[in-house]
Amino acid sequence: MNKTRNLRLVLYNEHDTATLTASSAASGTPIENTQINDRAEIFRSADLAELVIEGTLPAGAFVDSLNLIRHNLSASGTVRLTLLEGENEPWDSGEQSTGEIIPAGVWRAGIDPWGATYNDQLLNPATMFRFPITPITGYRITINDPDNSAGAIEIGRIVLGQDWVPEFNASYDLPIANQDRAQHEYSAGQTLRTINGGNTRRTATIELNWLVDADRSRLVVELGQRGMIADVFVDLYPESTGIERLNGAFLARMTEGYGDSHYIPLHRKTKLSFIEV
Repeated sequence: MNKTRNLRLVLYNEHDTATLTASSAASGTPIENTQINDRAEIFRSADLAELVIEGTLPAGAFVDSLNLIRHNLSASGTVRLTLLEGENEPWDSGEQSTGEIIPAGVWRAGIDPWGATYNDQLLNPATMFRFPITPITGYRITINDPDNSAGAIEIGRIVLGQDWVPEFNASYDLPIANQDRAQHEYSAGQTLRTINGGNTRRTATIELNWLVDADRSRLVVELGQRGMIADVFVDLYPESTGIERLNGAFLARMTEGYGDSHYIPLHRKTKLSFIEV
């Protein structure tokens, strides 16, 4: 594990409770689709005009992260997040680029274009904002992407919440895999054919071997009580860049119920296994 900053999980999504408006939406793809865990139900703008999404929460909330998931924003796009507390704007990100540049050492001279990005190479990217814990009653997301080759802006899910960050990071030997339901079969003529493939989902198993009581309490309340149906935003390498950060950030659910072991005084250990939704 990268020890520069411990992993983070968003255990409860405030965005799912918000009343939403959007300045532009294609017919049949409302902004409320970003509150639905269904890959077939996405938000799609009607055009490439500036897109403004506003959310109003039914009750105030304390938040410190917002994440746009499974979007099609290009490398030239920008996103701006403004937090709202009544008439006040306690935090504003300013315009932030959505470009994920391939870093030196990975970029291939003569093969990758100058300034090449991961935006067109990854199927399910996430754009992430982190900020000080802030009380809010709403938020505004402003997106500009006039050069998007799709002719519209698409967003699968939005996650807004408060990070859960363990005092002690996960242990090394943290596996991340792409699960594929593909099956190989031989035809009558002995040609190898593959069926049910092409829809990979990331999986990760996190071992927390030094879990203090305060960290365990939130897991019990926010994961143990809701179980395997709870959507969790997983960010394994918050201070990394490039493919390590992007591959380790996805919306997931647990593959088995929460449990822990009280193996020494003052500490417990648990293993959390996730699969991408």
